[in-house]
Amino acid sequence: MNSPEDLISIFDLQPLPGEGGLWSPIFRNKDGNAIHFMMISPDFSAWHRLTEPELWVHIAGAPIDLFTIEDNRLSHTVLSSEGPTHSYRVPPYIWMAARPKVGWSLAICALTPPFSGMELGNRKQLSEEFPNLEIPELFHE
Repeated sequence: MNSPEDLISIFDLQPLPGEGGLWSPIFRNKDGNAIHFMMISPDFSAWHRLTEPELWVHIAGAPIDLFTIEDNRLSHTVLSSEGPTHSYRVPPYIWMAARPKVGWSLAICALTPPFSGMELGNRKQLSEEFPNLEIPELFHE
């Protein structure tokens, strides 16, 4: 099994400003795109939303805690290549955040149509929008 340092080198993973984590492109065309995305604890993917649906697929490392806010409810999905749920499709315009359960996690994230932009969330914004939810503290502020 490769170490996170090996995978960073193999995939040429680079820091992802704002959201956190490390990323590298796999492909991009007019129909869609995909990236490798790694989180090494204590780093995480901060609360954000996209205009496109995003498919998360766990491929290596620790399971991923993927949080979404859908229909004004906080959802928690554990992604693991060895568990019952190895992928999850986050609908467009849905707040999401993620972290490795321990150590590090590597995922593939794919979008169709291709990525066009991201909105980062902040504590104040999400607590005002969802006052009755206990939102995990996954903010880079």
